[in-house]
Amino acid sequence: MDVQEFNSLALDERVAAVWRQGTFLGSRTRGGYRLALYHLGAFFCELWYCPKSNGIVLASGFTDTRLLEAYLGGIELPNV
Repeated sequence: MDVQEFNSLALDERVAAVWRQGTFLGSRTRGGYRLALYHLGAFFCELWYCPKSNGIVLASGFTDTRLLEAYLGGIELPNV
């Protein structure tokens, strides 16, 4: 599946695809949401979790690696 096909799926189908095929890479917070970054082979996906509604409200696939910069602060490279 490519990123266009992924983004054309319904939200629940995108979330299911991430659970099945995604590799968790990191997380961050933004505006009261908890974002989780996953790698799905040819693209990345952010899942937006809303604590108020206790659910995922957005699953957005992307290929632009500049969007990964927000996660760089959470990466630790011990004794490199």
